[in-house]
Amino acid sequence: MTTPQTILAVEALLALPLLVLGVSHIVQKEMWVGFFSRLAAQGRDGVIVRTFLFELWPASLIVVLHQDWSWPGVFITVYGHLLMVKVVLSLIIPSLGEKSLEQAEHREDWAFLPAGLVLIGLGALCAARAGPAVFGIGV
Repeated sequence: MTTPQTILAVEALLALPLLVLGVSHIVQKEMWVGFFSRLAAQGRDGVIVRTFLFELWPASLIVVLHQDWSWPGVFITVYGHLLMVKVVLSLIIPSLGEKSLEQAEHREDWAFLPAGLVLIGLGALCAARAGPAVFGIGV
């Protein structure tokens, strides 16, 4: 059973990485296009790198330790479950993961904006919920 303390711990762990990745997707779009293009060139090896570097750890944390189906924590829980589906599909059917990486090569720079905004939104939600408990504000 997921406890409120566990949920806050997961949110505290995710807040900063989600915020940084989100801002980076917006202000360093060219860097991300290049990075994902290089991963795409690696084929299945690139899928493994992307999956283990960016997706598996937050998906696992959320699916295992963040079962909050109430408002607004449900957004984080749903994100984690969707990310885990992506992880499973990428590792079981690598051609799907390769197609996902190949799309980066053909995207305009602005295509990273929606992902950046989602990551910032999730990071801000985590920070707003976990920040007071982490820093002892209002507790």
